[in-house]
Amino acid sequence: MPSNVEPSIRQLKALEAVARTGSFTAAAEELGVSQPTVSNLIVALERQTECRFLRRGNKGIETTEMFETLRPQIKALLALKSEVDLAIGARKDLKSGSFWVGYSTYQIAMPPIARFIQTHPGITLNARAMASLDLLPLLRTGDLDVAFVTALEPLETMHCQKVASFRIGIVAQSEGALRDVETLSWADVAKLRLIQREPNAGTRQIFERAASEAGIAPDTILGLGSWGSITSLVRAGVGEGVGFESELVAADKDLKFIPINDQKLSAHQFLVSMPAMAASATVRQFYEITQETLASVHE
Repeated sequence: MPSNVEPSIRQLKALEAVARTGSFTAAAEELGVSQPTVSNLIVALERQTECRFLRRGNKGIETTEMFETLRPQIKALLALKSEVDLAIGARKDLKSGSFWVGYSTYQIAMPPIARFIQTHPGITLNARAMASLDLLPLLRTGDLDVAFVTALEPLETMHCQKVASFRIGIVAQSEGALRDVETLSWADVAKLRLIQREPNAGTRQIFERAASEAGIAPDTILGLGSWGSITSLVRAGVGEGVGFESELVAADKDLKFIPINDQKLSAHQFLVSMPAMAASATVRQFYEITQETLASVHE
């Protein structure tokens, strides 16, 4: 058989069916095609490979020695193809498979994640919390399917869906030194000891870019990876936190959000995936669930 010849699955299915049933007509009925189609597939296969697989004998269609040599491999190949088709079908119907989600802000990511798990219990969902800029390389390498990231604008080369908009500002103790303060200027912010996220966090990058454009060098005393760590230190009186308004939840009654007088501190959360992944069934469904779940905060 020439090494550059690649028999098609349709040809092998037709060949196996005829060999097993001993009839072109029976094979055609089984495969749901016409008898001439089965005949043409096998003739084309024998011409391409320069091999004879079937012959007419005294008792009808018989197989050749060449076919009998290859019969186990052909049956194994067709069985494997069937398994692949079933697995892909289950994945397409969201009945099985795994799904990886990255997020930078759990308050936004957790509601759609919970809804997805409830809606599609057959899918194993894995979630990773990281800074926004650290999530992007994992999307590009395929380690994540989608990610929630903080940014000012949709990201180039990515499929982006805006899911929330918010103001970035200062988080302080409700009964602390800033209890009567409703808004802050950049001059006021320059006097604060700030607890921020780590340098690759989208919120921090937007905050520091705006501060730089305002001519202010923030006094950042700590950079932390989790919002819970930031609020714990704010409660302990170590300093004031930098975050966005919707990060404060009902349990944070002892904390308050204070906006800064700067329009550049408006940012967005985007649900992001690689363009090639956006059309896949699981990613498409996650986008839809996220849109529905976060509709109340989408602008």
